[in-house]
Amino acid sequence: MGLVMKRLARASLALAAVSFACFIVMILAQVSYRYVGVSMVFSEEAARLFNVYAVFFGLVYVVYASGDVRINLIDAFFDSRPRLAVALSLVYTVLAIIFMAILCVGSWRLMNSNWSWPLPSISFLSKGHVYLAPFIGSVLSLIILVGRVIETLRLRQPVFPLTEDVE
Repeated sequence: MGLVMKRLARASLALAAVSFACFIVMILAQVSYRYVGVSMVFSEEAARLFNVYAVFFGLVYVVYASGDVRINLIDAFFDSRPRLAVALSLVYTVLAIIFMAILCVGSWRLMNSNWSWPLPSISFLSKGHVYLAPFIGSVLSLIILVGRVIETLRLRQPVFPLTEDVE
């Protein structure tokens, strides 16, 4: 399971980097074309779409690397108490699972309800494609979080992968 999650994190990080690079290219193209007086109608919509995909593919990597915001003082307090550290880790992870499940359901509903509406300036894509990114990001994050709960229960210790582990 660990190797699958590691590859999932690497792939999502690569997709986030590509999406972010495309986002930057669209912004630079938009600024450049405005400078010379030419309008690129689709660049604003494409930049927004690439930005949304960069954020939600990046979310998967952040979830894997345990890069979320937490209070280190609380973690340090529980380090000397292994059972409480496991319980706290499970509480963190279950709360994240609940949030990701809500995000998953909400983005699924929005994606389905907007799938038949084309984007104004990129007519071959629908508005549902915008909500596909949060859906994919939340589903992949849920897979990682459920795997983390299983590993925590199996090992009876908190599982917090380090960022260096992924790269």
